[in-house]
Amino acid sequence: MKIADLKKNISESIYKQILKTNEINENCTLLREAIARNETQYEDIKLKNCWIQNEILYYDSQLWILFNKLLQMNLICKMHDQFLINYFDIFKTVKIIKRNYYWSFMRKTVDHYIRNCYICQRSKTSKDKSNELLHSLLILEQQWQDIVMNFIINLFDSYDYNAILTVICRLSKKRHYISCIIDDEDITVKKTAEMLIQWVYWTHDLSSFIVFDQDTQFTFVMILVLSDSVF
Repeated sequence: MKIADLKKNISESIYKQILKTNEINENCTLLREAIARNETQYEDIKLKNCWIQNEILYYDSQLWILFNKLLQMNLICKMHDQFLINYFDIFKTVKIIKRNYYWSFMRKTVDHYIRNCYICQRSKTSKDKSNELLHSLLILEQQWQDIVMNFIINLFDSYDYNAILTVICRLSKKRHYISCIIDDEDITVKKTAEMLIQWVYWTHDLSSFIVFDQDTQFTFVMILVLSDSVF
């Protein structure tokens, strides 16, 4: 997207706020200096796709919203609340914002805003079933027959990784910690299955039961992908 086209898609007030942040914020000044020196990283921020136009920082073709949480929240409010009858969900809100703007952990910021949106929470229909008695997990007889999985996300980048997939055997409590990359979009079934095959199932038998923090549909599809890949 050209800069001229980008300016047409944003309001003058927002552009002025971004310009003001770039002018007065010391970190923005240091970032511009680092980019001018062709450095690849500033503290924990990667500068590979960053550039400067008219003293304003850009990430790819998007305006880079840095060090201004209030402006980020105002943008989310503007995009999320623009239709009074049908408020956008997390995915649609992120998609619209990313047309013109960028900041790290955007999905996390949008998720926090929408979870605290009074109208969204009030209008959301509860999908929970009526509470039932809890059932204990079965007592196991073989290691790696049942596993527990969980993603640790929103970590600082380290060697190009920003998340960890933990895989734990319920019987022996042995575990694998798998470094991975998770972007703003989401965790994919195929990517998760590939990590399990590469780091877990090459030394252990295929598990018969998986306890995972994702929804049941995600786990079911992942098991199908695993079955197609292994057999």
